[in-house]
Amino acid sequence: MKQKLIVWISLIVVILIAVGCQHSEATGQWTISKNEEKVIEQYLTKEVLQPNFGGEMFTTYEIFGTDLNAAEVYLWALIEEYYQEGGNLEQGTAMSVPMVLHAEKNTQSFKILKHTLPGDGSNYIDDIKTMFPSKLHNKIVDYDVNHISKLIEEMEDQVQD
Repeated sequence: MKQKLIVWISLIVVILIAVGCQHSEATGQWTISKNEEKVIEQYLTKEVLQPNFGGEMFTTYEIFGTDLNAAEVYLWALIEEYYQEGGNLEQGTAMSVPMVLHAEKNTQSFKILKHTLPGDGSNYIDDIKTMFPSKLHNKIVDYDVNHISKLIEEMEDQVQD
């Protein structure tokens, strides 16, 4: 009798673990659609940084992950203003920063409600740890010149178009 009880408890534990892992993978993240990408781009160029030289804002970004339950998108964004001066294209206001977009998502719509940026200086690392899931901490802290250079190349292609 005791052995049967142990077998049943072991079986139940295995099933609960398997179901829990499948549930987490199925509901924890979502793939950003093309329409949602457009919403993100519009939000980044209109709400996060304002032009100071009367130019047009452009953005490129890398999505690190999403959390469907919290309706959050974790990304690194490069946002730059470009304007014409004396026949030359000049860069104005710009930022390159990790951020969390807080969204409202359902089957019919996707809307960015607000964003959160890490603080500067000594607050930066603590804010990264607070704002982002632990699996992203190293990626954000170690986000290097190669990643940013890729975003810059994408930005230059956009601006030339």
